[in-house]
Amino acid sequence: MWKWGLLIGVLAVILWVAARRDIGYEKTYTGDLRNRVTGARLVKDGRSPYFYKWAPGDGLRYYDPANFDRMKPSNMTSTPMLYHLLSPLVDLPEAEISKLWLGIEYGMLIGLVLFAFSWAPTAVDKQAVLLTAGLLLLSNGWKSHLSVGQTYLFIPLLAMLFLVFWRKEALPAWGFAAGVAAICLVSIRPNTALFFVPFVWLLRHRPRAWLGCLFLPPLLFACWLLFSPHERSLWSDYFRNISEAAKFEQQPDVYGVDTNPRDPHFTQWEGIDMVQAARADSISRSRTPFYSENGNVFVLSRLILHRSLSRTSLAVCAVLCTVALILLYWLRVPPGYREQLPRAAIFGCCLFMIPDLFSPIYRHQYYTTQWILPLLLAATLVSARDRRWFIVLVAALLLDVVHLGFIKMENTIGEYAWFLTLVALSLTPGGPMPSKQPPASVSTDR
Repeated sequence: MWKWGLLIGVLAVILWVAARRDIGYEKTYTGDLRNRVTGARLVKDGRSPYFYKWAPGDGLRYYDPANFDRMKPSNMTSTPMLYHLLSPLVDLPEAEISKLWLGIEYGMLIGLVLFAFSWAPTAVDKQAVLLTAGLLLLSNGWKSHLSVGQTYLFIPLLAMLFLVFWRKEALPAWGFAAGVAAICLVSIRPNTALFFVPFVWLLRHRPRAWLGCLFLPPLLFACWLLFSPHERSLWSDYFRNISEAAKFEQQPDVYGVDTNPRDPHFTQWEGIDMVQAARADSISRSRTPFYSENGNVFVLSRLILHRSLSRTSLAVCAVLCTVALILLYWLRVPPGYREQLPRAAIFGCCLFMIPDLFSPIYRHQYYTTQWILPLLLAATLVSARDRRWFIVLVAALLLDVVHLGFIKMENTIGEYAWFLTLVALSLTPGGPMPSKQPPASVSTDR
């Protein structure tokens, strides 16, 4: 009992410190949230955000200080689906949206932790989940995400919702809910389609009516694209934006333009005071600094091998690594072990992170929040698997928490350690073998 008391006490202190710190970050102006807001407003108003550049006649509704640059595409690079999901919030003033988004981010993390806590079968596993959650609150990835108001927490949240609905086979309606979560996940970040590869082997256990409902949302989404010219245009512009942005980031001198409008440098708009925000930013970063790195493969290639990798090379490497891991999963993991949902989910997360790591667009530290779900799921396996896996994951997480100046790229080292350890954990048979798929009413599969 004393272990629980100590752990809860430490977590309460961490939560209090983190909340105070993150409220301070929010006061510094959450710049990345602004481009999500302006993008959602443009989509809501029937316009495309992907090559939009502000003009004086547009007023403050679409004004974003970060969208005045030499890039041909705009800085609004999220998918149309993300903008649709944000649309209920975006008619509020920016200052109110920023505060509300901070609360939503904490709500998403709490939901993920409660989900993993409910899956953990033993007290040791539950304690491991809470320990992981506490370290995540202190990580550079979390601090970076909160400081700019990013939206990457949608990825683990939607994957979690899919797992919640996947376990419920009793009613076909749960299959429909799982399909909605799946199509939202993929249409927010297309590479997450790889998350569902391990679940292909589990489809044979699903009733036909449930499967029909599962595939209905993707079918309805396809019909929406087919019959909505505006939606088709948005997705076409989105992919063109990504392509142009990748060219610019690889060769800014070649693909930059000098004809974009100049920033009028408004100091007060929608409740935001840029002078006060700059002052708050200086205070916050001096008191609670965080460290961000670009962990792309092409960045590591430049640093280590002193060679640049082309977009084609990166794409080929990503495909080869993905195919190789899927084959290893098929050949190495016995069919019974593939039915373990934590294993399938962890492996699926590792698969969709491969194209992420090989992306030709710079990845900042907030990208690492996508690892929250597999890290929490790995914590639920402590009692059933070799605990050395979890020790390595915690050690790698500490590299994202404690800044050690003598270790170069320590956040990136930690992220690649997560990837390799989680891949090894999902490819190594272990834990109880499901002898037979039980009926939905008595299922104990986690």
